[in-house]
Amino acid sequence: MSVSHKKYFYILLLTGLLLFPSIGFAGDISALVAKRISHDGKTLDLSGLKIGTAGAKQLASMEALAGITSLHLQGNNIRARGMKALAKSPHLAGLKHLDVWGNLLGDLGLKAIIDSPYLTQLETLKLWKNEIGDDSIALLVLSKNFSHLKTLMLNENLITSEGVAMLASADVFPQLATLNLFSNSVDDEGALAFAGSQNYSNLELLYMGQNAITDPGAIALIESPYFPQLKVLDLAMNALGEATAMAVFKSNRKGSLQIIYR
Repeated sequence: MSVSHKKYFYILLLTGLLLFPSIGFAGDISALVAKRISHDGKTLDLSGLKIGTAGAKQLASMEALAGITSLHLQGNNIRARGMKALAKSPHLAGLKHLDVWGNLLGDLGLKAIIDSPYLTQLETLKLWKNEIGDDSIALLVLSKNFSHLKTLMLNENLITSEGVAMLASADVFPQLATLNLFSNSVDDEGALAFAGSQNYSNLELLYMGQNAITDPGAIALIESPYFPQLKVLDLAMNALGEATAMAVFKSNRKGSLQIIYR
């Protein structure tokens, strides 16, 4: 490394602008928080800043989080260790909306959220693209911490029909209005199990596009009597045929449910 490059490196290091994969900012994250927190102190958006595990650990210890109700951490590479630190922070006891899209949390990261004694008031939990599988769902459906949850985003993960069957049998999300399972590995078995669930009477939006669902699963969801509040059913990019098209036609004649299936 030349003298000029070394000088530039140390400037970045001292100013906290140097990034390391899965580690994050080398400097103090407090300056970022001061810039990104809302005027009322209730929303903190650090999306896309790559704060990494180290940044998440710093963040967890900050008293500035005490009034936060919405925390947005999309694409920050905080991983399971960073999520564990945040989940142990008493400063987040009032959090209602948590968005950790694209952070490679894995099953251990979701387990940290599930086990947290502080993240019990969540109304929104956005977990898409985090390599979450059925093992996490098995723990999720046993938790009593999500009675306030209204939006659960699990799209682009590793969930199979086994996980969806667990969700179907769970009665721990009494207020859930939005469930997103787009782009997982759900087939007709999972669709049929969910269509027969009586635990989601408040569900308004259900996204199950880009899975492995065929006509039997799609028709079961369309004709299910257990989702009286459902407004949107997304089944796009599944292997659906004329039987589904006919079920959609019949549904359209009966009510106002919007079905996306192509």
